[in-house]
Amino acid sequence: MRNILILYNPYYQSDVIEQHLKILNDKGKVAFGKIKSKRRDMINPFEEQIEQFAQELSSSVDAKFLQLFLTDYSNLFVAKVTSITSDDMSEIAPEYYKEKRLDVEKWFVISDIRELARNDFECVRDNYLANFTVNGHTYAVYGNAYVYPLIIDTKQGMSYFDDESKFYPDVYKSDEFLEIKKNLTRYCFGQNLINLMHPDSVENIISAEIEYLDNISNPLYDFSSVVVKYSKTMEQEIYAFAKVLFRKLTDKNPAILKIAYEVQGSKFTVADMFNNKPNLGTYKFLFKNYLVQDALEGNVLQTYVAKTLPKVITSLQDLRNETVHAKAPSHADVTKLRAKILGVGEGSVLAKLVKARAEANKI
Repeated sequence: MRNILILYNPYYQSDVIEQHLKILNDKGKVAFGKIKSKRRDMINPFEEQIEQFAQELSSSVDAKFLQLFLTDYSNLFVAKVTSITSDDMSEIAPEYYKEKRLDVEKWFVISDIRELARNDFECVRDNYLANFTVNGHTYAVYGNAYVYPLIIDTKQGMSYFDDESKFYPDVYKSDEFLEIKKNLTRYCFGQNLINLMHPDSVENIISAEIEYLDNISNPLYDFSSVVVKYSKTMEQEIYAFAKVLFRKLTDKNPAILKIAYEVQGSKFTVADMFNNKPNLGTYKFLFKNYLVQDALEGNVLQTYVAKTLPKVITSLQDLRNETVHAKAPSHADVTKLRAKILGVGEGSVLAKLVKARAEANKI
């Protein structure tokens, strides 16, 4: 994934993101302009690479994009960029670029945007910028001489726009959303595990918690959508775990790549799994394969992969199948599932799964 970071200055416009969101909501795309530095002697060492990115985006027949991180150090957003150009794009940009006669050196055309942190410098610094690298070195908040746009790598290789859904309508989450996230981080998972989770997983468990708390006193409420959100979270994290696990195991034994499986009449091998998400039942089949178990012999994850995780998958399948077949889950079932996911009165299966992925990276 291509990643670029721009440090925007609220001095030019106090409501930078809000202005761009208005255009994005109206037109489905918006141009973000990188203001030319007043220090004309500053040369961007990434200029050629950024031009190459621009050419790749314009010449691609596939729906390629890159990720643009936007921060003022207090807030952090990530945008889905579909094109980069030096042509005038003011028609799809906020008026303040023209009104203030700002000298734009590059326009980044954005089709979606996600909010990662709001009014929290320490969170931006410690949980995000600390996970960025520039030319192999951790991003330096203090005493740097960076020239933006800055090409970066993310230590976790996170892709924020795999889902076809649009995220920009939900930017600037409600106070309730932020409070629930704060509580889940503090009391259930901790900041490190929240950082390791896919952002879609975090969104789903927070949305599920809000819906659960809002309706738990209503005996007639259908909690099917809560079950779906928990299921999506677990499926997302199981897939992330499986990709790490099999990538590491196939380094030890390439024959694992040839393990065959079938999904709804279509035939695949483990080599296909990295680009095609299997269904839940497939994981149980693959985890028990003798080649996988041999490769895990003596590893701390062996029992987890062979027994613990398959049991979690089975219980998830059972409850999800009831929901799919139009049988509303009972309050007791949903409360039990919530307890397992969040770790209420017992160990969190989600936390164990994310920790297992971190452990698999050590294989």
